[in-house]
Amino acid sequence: MIAVPTTSDPPRTVPLAWRNLTENRLRLLASVAGTAFAVTLMFMERGFQRSLLESMVGLIRHLDGDLMMVSRTLYTLSVPYDFPRRRLEQARSFNGVEGAVPVSIETRRTFWRNVDDGLPRPIRVVAYPPESDAIDLPALVGERRRWSQPGVAMADRRSRTDRLGPLVPGTASELSGKSIRIHSNFDLGADYQSDGTLVMSEASLARILPDRRGLTEGDDRVTLGLIRLRPGVDTDRVCDQMRAGLPSDVRVLTKRGLIEREQGFWDHVAPIGTVFTIGVVMGFIVGLAICYQVLFSDISERLAEFATLKAIGYSDLRLFRIVVAQSIYLALLGYGSGLIVSLGLFRVVNDSTGLPMNLGPAEAAGILGLTVLMCVVSGALAARRLASADPAQLFQ
Repeated sequence: MIAVPTTSDPPRTVPLAWRNLTENRLRLLASVAGTAFAVTLMFMERGFQRSLLESMVGLIRHLDGDLMMVSRTLYTLSVPYDFPRRRLEQARSFNGVEGAVPVSIETRRTFWRNVDDGLPRPIRVVAYPPESDAIDLPALVGERRRWSQPGVAMADRRSRTDRLGPLVPGTASELSGKSIRIHSNFDLGADYQSDGTLVMSEASLARILPDRRGLTEGDDRVTLGLIRLRPGVDTDRVCDQMRAGLPSDVRVLTKRGLIEREQGFWDHVAPIGTVFTIGVVMGFIVGLAICYQVLFSDISERLAEFATLKAIGYSDLRLFRIVVAQSIYLALLGYGSGLIVSLGLFRVVNDSTGLPMNLGPAEAAGILGLTVLMCVVSGALAARRLASADPAQLFQ
């Protein structure tokens, strides 16, 4: 039995936008591939930018402290500046402070000799009292008794071994001319400034760089002070008190404040952050050009069909909506394809470099919005071609 539509049934319309896009499968594939290329380009640039910001604060996130004391002259931990150890003793005198842990960081004077080619290469060294558990990584906490011995260090498993050579347990080499043996590994991850990280005791670092020792213990050089507060203490209140009460050669920040300061430097001050932002913009422009060419060519080839639609009563606005709908379909198909390709490339970069290439919901939503905007703007520009669709030409 054939169903007879009643007067209450909604009128059925042909999905012209979808039909126009999918009629030619080869053209559809080329169109989606072009859009996906632009989407992948934006994803990779945004992924590298996010990787930069996350990798540069990877160490800070694992520091076990409520407040962070740094030198007033410090602008990034990648270029460490020190302050005298006595500032930590002064910090311990404030109400609510449970302890203060000194952390020393060296990046410019520590060179690890690659055991494969014998060449020294820079490596980041972090030193602190092992019993303080300044870094909360389980491997460092569990092996503190072993790497507290002189001349013993822990190595980041995710260091760039193609430059530094093997950093496996038992490896013996030289750090700035002094013998060092790798006891075990931990997982932290490389960043855009350091090929790898070694963790050792203060005594081991002082043996390699004796000038870090001062005339007295209070004169010893410290890069970062981890200030631990008693439970229930107002962190912001103590932070404000320290800022007002400590000498002006140091700065006290919350852990979140130090992270934001570090990321702000790399995102807005350092050129590399700007480069990645420009890369996203260039991906958008490339996609705009590709989508415009695709939609303009499609409209030009179907100009007679659009003129026919005008002849049977379609308004210019309705035709414009068809083109915009077609551009949205193209955006969604290109976004999905580009997302799949980008996730695969993220995994390749992460495995080969150790950089944290991850995709967050905010980044995914942002690129989706840019993709839809890119295609809609292209469709609106290409739809101007519809003005030349003259129904009268069909009868000439």
